[in-house]
Amino acid sequence: MSEAPRLFIPSLGKIYSALAPLPEFLIRAIAGLSLVSHGYPKLFGGTLANAAFFEEAGFRPGLVWAIVVGLTETVGGLCLAAGFLTRLAALPITIFLLTAIAYHWQFGFYWNNRGFEYPLLFSAVALYFLVRGGGPWSIDAKIGREF
Repeated sequence: MSEAPRLFIPSLGKIYSALAPLPEFLIRAIAGLSLVSHGYPKLFGGTLANAAFFEEAGFRPGLVWAIVVGLTETVGGLCLAAGFLTRLAALPITIFLLTAIAYHWQFGFYWNNRGFEYPLLFSAVALYFLVRGGGPWSIDAKIGREF
């Protein structure tokens, strides 16, 4: 493995080291809570509308898929945000998002046109935590166990 590049301002190294876990924590927490904000309505309030969407998109039975996706986003998102069972939660999230990419592909790249931009970005985030785990600022790290 190669050495880390030298800093232009070496005295900043201590600050960078101290803050190193912060971006990973923020990405994990924001991604997880974002997923929750999409999953919660699928389970509580918009289940039938989402079931109709899944049916129309070819996922049958739609009600089952609305519940499965809602649980994946809500429970998986909460686990991801907290860094609890991070790898275990990231697996179904990654699978769901890769499936979402396949569906949204027909609309092109840009999310504002229903494209695959959002699921692509979030699948990369989920894949990162699937491979790397929750990081030092996670419940997994605090309990000293990872899946």
